[in-house]
Amino acid sequence: MNAKELLRTRPFAASDRAAWDAMWASYLTFYETSLPSETSAGTWARFLAPAPGHIGLIAEAGGAPLGFAHAILHAGTWSPKPVCYLEDLYVKEEARGRGAGRALIEALAAKGRAEGWLRLYWQTDRDNATARALYDKLAETRNWVRYDLDL
Repeated sequence: MNAKELLRTRPFAASDRAAWDAMWASYLTFYETSLPSETSAGTWARFLAPAPGHIGLIAEAGGAPLGFAHAILHAGTWSPKPVCYLEDLYVKEEARGRGAGRALIEALAAKGRAEGWLRLYWQTDRDNATARALYDKLAETRNWVRYDLDL
């Protein structure tokens, strides 16, 4: 990315579908999982529509997509203000270190400040050193342990 290719973030547009499909596939590969095509299609539809509480952002430079963020805004029990869960954050491998991940998180944080959210939160694998190097600069870790009960 050079000075003429300014990094920007924006909501998803229908024209982003092919780029999102490719990045989503890479994201799922990173997490060693796969999803039925109808699940991915439904995910895209909810962020494009958007469904209530669903926020989809893309980071780009020079018109080329670099990464995406999927977030879910929801009510909480400890405050009347909504909280936002950053569920998925992905930056193309060749674009990492160029500020796209930071820009996506900062765009969500700015939206949250403007709309009066209580907090933005996310999680990652404890061994994801690349992501944690960024996250440790932007937010504080808490001492909570997450448990998953798949249903």
